[in-house]
Amino acid sequence: MQKEPTMIDPVGTYRDRYDWFVRATAALATAVESIVADAGLDVDAVEARTKSVESAAGKFARLKPDGSLEFTDPLTEVTDLVGVRVITYLTSDIERVAEALSSRFELLKTIDKSSLAQETGVFGYAGKHLILTPGGDRVPPGCGDVVGLGFEVQIRTVLQHAWAEIEHDIRFKNSRTQGSPVIDRAFTLAAGLIELADQQFELADRHHKEKIAELRAADAARGMDLELTAEKLRSIVTDLLPEYASSRPTHYEWLLTLVTANGITTGAELEDALDPSRVPFVVGAMDYQHRPGHVRLVDDLLLDRFGEAHIVRTATLTTERDRLGKLRYRLTKLQAHQE
Repeated sequence: MQKEPTMIDPVGTYRDRYDWFVRATAALATAVESIVADAGLDVDAVEARTKSVESAAGKFARLKPDGSLEFTDPLTEVTDLVGVRVITYLTSDIERVAEALSSRFELLKTIDKSSLAQETGVFGYAGKHLILTPGGDRVPPGCGDVVGLGFEVQIRTVLQHAWAEIEHDIRFKNSRTQGSPVIDRAFTLAAGLIELADQQFELADRHHKEKIAELRAADAARGMDLELTAEKLRSIVTDLLPEYASSRPTHYEWLLTLVTANGITTGAELEDALDPSRVPFVVGAMDYQHRPGHVRLVDDLLLDRFGEAHIVRTATLTTERDRLGKLRYRLTKLQAHQE
């Protein structure tokens, strides 16, 4: 008599290996975060989760229309046991994140929810899902123990994420309200508004970058992108603070030391750091006995701008007696005036 094959219990196996999947999740999330950072992408958050045993059991038990199991080898076929989510600020960053991750992991599948929504002419969940695996020559550092494990990365904007989380809580966590026309309409309208808002954020970001490029070109034409000198510093401060008296020429050499200690090395950076609109506040806080000259006023403007960091960076850059104590006293005056 032929022996019946031994049936493997995928749920039991997953339960037994759950701690390993949790460690795999941590390793893959760390790798994703590192890859995104290495690509120079500014994102809101990188989140990760390991599917619970109960949730996995429900997915393993899914049936096809003919009544057969959808997954014959669920521990291999189910690719969202480990899930990572990257939340971006702009829609254009979604594709940049996807390209960065696809270059460092093997890409098994892409699901573009935004394109699907546009093709069907509906408003709804947007974002991009990638199914990735460490494998071949694409095994990021720290992923050597999880080679071949398929995992899902969801990439969406902050607004898309908010819509999806609220929609999931209302529509899927409480089945009694599913199919409500009022709820369906509310989410459809919200999805349309979110798509429009994301487009406007893209527009604002594009115009911001174009303006910055124009300003940098103008700075270059004026020589403002060149390294600061004491003479150039004096000229810029005079332009920014015309109502205040110049200091002695030799004092600008010391002022240049204070400025560069704060990482300011070009004329353009100096203009960004010195905000003339803060002068009335600083003058009011300090209550000078005599009208300050450029050097003292710029020193206090830098203290107002950088706070404690200015003290740490510049307290020892002079032979002035007790500069550290004086800076701390002046900072308390600024802080008290702020309140």
